[in-house]
Parts: sequence; structure tokens; C-alpha cells
Amino acid sequence: MRHAQSQALHAYWQTRRQGGAAPHRADIEPQDIARLLGYVFILWRADPQHHIFRLAGTHLCDLYQREFREQNFLSLWQGHDRIHVQTVLEASITGAAPASMIARATSLDMHQLPVEISFLPLRGPSGAIDRTLGLFQPLDSTEAFKGRPAVRTTLREIHPPALPDRIFPGLAIDIGTGAQKVANDQ
Repeated sequence: MRHAQSQALHAYWQTRRQGGAAPHRADIEPQDIARLLGYVFILWRADPQHHIFRLAGTHLCDLYQREFREQNFLSLWQGHDRIHVQTVLEASITGAAPASMIARATSLDMHQLPVEISFLPLRGPSGAIDRTLGLFQPLDSTEAFKGRPAVRTTLREIHPPALPDRIFPGLAIDIGTGAQKVANDQ
């Protein structure tokens, strides 16, 4: 995570973990992250294709000039980008580990804004990891977007959860023998 606010939210999320497990949604106190709230969002995973906004910060809504509550986060993405974003979200939830991406929000008149998007998994009321605490952090000034909504979001970089043994089985390092497996090893 590049931006100082992304790093701050990640550090806060780490303090809320209990024994290495993802924190519960109820463990996240808005007053603790007050300076980040305009960029924060919370998603609820209804199923792999639907990660629904339960909360979206005012800066995110202002950038797109729309309300996101009850909307599918994946609707911000098209084509292959949507598949990649869905995969990163699912990997973060499944592995109970943070992930992030760099994207570009674009207006109709082609103003572009780089953004860092962080995903931090949370446990819902049932105890299952079915929520994501996120941050939609602009990496540049949003001045060019005043009065112009972002209408397209494109993926630039993916930083998946650091779980190579779960995401890509067979690529893990065997610490006991020091031998490494690579993709074409049998």
C-alpha cells in the first residue's frame, strides 16, 4: 500500500485482529478512523459476483456523483478488469488477508485520476468473513473532476493478498528442505 492513508487504515485493521484472524465489523470504530471516513467503504459479499456497498464515504460518492449504498462494487468495472477485481476481492476474503490495487477513474471529458483501492477483510454478524473494509484513495488532486463525474474505472495494478501457497498451489517454498517448486516442476 503506497498512500499514507492506505497504510494508516491497514495499521488500524492490524490492531483490531484477534489472534491473527480478521476483525469483526463491530470492532471497527468510526471515530478511530475519522480522518479517513470520506474515502472509506464497506462491502458485503452476497455471492462471488456481488460485493454490495453497505457504506461509501462522501469523497467516493462525490467523485462519481452518485450514491453507492446497496450498489454492487463490481459495477464500477468492465470486462477483464471486473474479473480481476472480483478475483482479488475473493482472494482477500478467502485468505483473510489484505489486498490492494491501483486504478484510474476517468471522466467523460477524459480527465483521469489515479486511485489506490485497499481491501481489508472483516467478519460479519455470523462470524464468517463476508465483509470488506476498503479505502478508495485518490493519488492526485481531484480538482479536475469538480462538476464532472467519474464514469469509468480501469485497473492499472493488482497487489493480491500475500498467500502464494493458497492462491497458486505448488509454488510455495518448502522451508524444511530449502527446495523451491516452480511452475513447471512435477
